[in-house]
Amino acid sequence: MYRDPLGSAEGFSLIWVWSTLLTLRQQAKRHRNIATATEALAALRRRILGTRSRIRGGARIDLEVQMLLEQHRVRRYLKVKRVPRPEHTFKQKQRGRPGPDTEYRRVTRRRYDLEWTVNQAAIDYDKKSDGMYPLICNDRNLTPAQVLEAHKGQPSIEKRFEQIKTVHEIAPVFLKNPGRIEALFTLYFLALVSKPSSSGNCGSR
Repeated sequence: MYRDPLGSAEGFSLIWVWSTLLTLRQQAKRHRNIATATEALAALRRRILGTRSRIRGGARIDLEVQMLLEQHRVRRYLKVKRVPRPEHTFKQKQRGRPGPDTEYRRVTRRRYDLEWTVNQAAIDYDKKSDGMYPLICNDRNLTPAQVLEAHKGQPSIEKRFEQIKTVHEIAPVFLKNPGRIEALFTLYFLALVSKPSSSGNCGSR
């Protein structure tokens, strides 16, 4: 953990935390996303090069590639290039059964291929910040370890907020005066504490 001496833009205490477990998770997820996107690009390439492909225009191909990269979140890690491949065929100049004196004309159609490479520089750059996340606290007297310990209690706090909005049906509150809002929540708290339930669950009714 590291406390930023400048703090946040709002003047709060800013703590940077590095987690080894989060580092491993982020690196594994990045590797998995790149592998999945590479397989999807190979499948798209086979569709483009197919004899009955409906993906022929350059704009359509670019759109398919961009959607694929966004879906797998690998836009920074894969460089994809659309390469024109001319396709030549020969047709008779005149109708009829071909013979030794039949003249042919060459018909050229532009087809596209896909090539991609891994942007290792972008991967190495993001690896430097893997496992790091900031914590902002309005109490400058807490040590970085105390801030992290308080942050670990966030799931319990969020669970209480969820219960307030669902089980207890306290929120939304239509009172305007902060003192009245505080009094309302105090009464609910006292009711939950002082009224035990036979089933072992607390309720507000």
